[in-house]
Amino acid sequence: MNRFKLLFAALVLAVLSSCRDESLNPVPDYETAVHGWGRFQSTSARNFVFAEPGTSLSVDFRWNAIDGINKVSKIEFYLYFDESYVDAEGNNRLARHGGRFQDANAGGKLFKVVEGSAVPGNRSDISFSISQADIYNLYKEAKFKYDGSTEVAVFNNPAKPDRSPESPFVKGDQFELSWIIYTEDGRKFDYWSDSICSEEFPQSSCTVKFGVVCASDLAGELDYVQTEMVKGDGSGGGAAAPGTLTGTIAWTQEMGPAGPILGSYLTPDLSFGHYEAVWNDSPAYSASARVKDACNALSTAGTDQYSDTYTYNVLSVIGPKLTIRWNNTYGDAGTVELTRKDGRDWPPLK
Repeated sequence: MNRFKLLFAALVLAVLSSCRDESLNPVPDYETAVHGWGRFQSTSARNFVFAEPGTSLSVDFRWNAIDGINKVSKIEFYLYFDESYVDAEGNNRLARHGGRFQDANAGGKLFKVVEGSAVPGNRSDISFSISQADIYNLYKEAKFKYDGSTEVAVFNNPAKPDRSPESPFVKGDQFELSWIIYTEDGRKFDYWSDSICSEEFPQSSCTVKFGVVCASDLAGELDYVQTEMVKGDGSGGGAAAPGTLTGTIAWTQEMGPAGPILGSYLTPDLSFGHYEAVWNDSPAYSASARVKDACNALSTAGTDQYSDTYTYNVLSVIGPKLTIRWNNTYGDAGTVELTRKDGRDWPPLK
């Protein structure tokens, strides 16, 4: 009797299993997939340099099939070009000349195709460079309605006289390199989930982003004379502090893994001797303290040891002499004349 019950139960289970509705299965059968990983080579610059069209960027790219099942037959690389501008109402806008990478079939410009035997194996790198000339040749016929009605040639825009075929890109231009991966089974992978694109999934990415920076050369030893000092009161104001300070300070080019970080300089004292003279304190410094030059716009980054931030306002630039008025969030301030010891002229800082 027990044997009969067991046999009947087995037959019922077999019938139920054979009649299972797959659409009601809560656990789907996931497809295998591939993703890409694009990044700058360790020795490459991370951005183009304004007025230096010969600067190229070097990129490594690899496809990755985690399960090792998929094989890639072709990879297409696309370049997107975004331009910042001010509209007729004075609003800051962005002209997306190649569309948006996130939008399906948005476009971009086809830059490079690797297919057939030229496609490397799983997790092996493809290496190539991108120049300003490469992107200009893709977008040289681009037009845009900056005022909303009249088309203007992007590379012949009176509002941006610094842009030319010889030096085509200016500050505010941004670029993205993206890719489409085709597998031998006929599938196409062109946009991944936010977990890959936004959450830094290991050795995965959706684009390589870069832009245009300006050349900068402020490093050197500087003699300073400081007057019109203010001793802060903690609320952003303060009282006059008599006296004149003199000394020498060095701004040092900041270095990164790929070489100099353009426009960023280390400084040992954001206050040019003010703290020592007025507060009998150590120099205004922390490891984050920087002097910044963004296309001749002088500023600071980071804080001092008390987490105060600094503002540098340029008063005049005359040959090797630069005069600034500085202040910090505590209320300290001073007027400083900086003279380059190497005798070179300052750029037209503002």
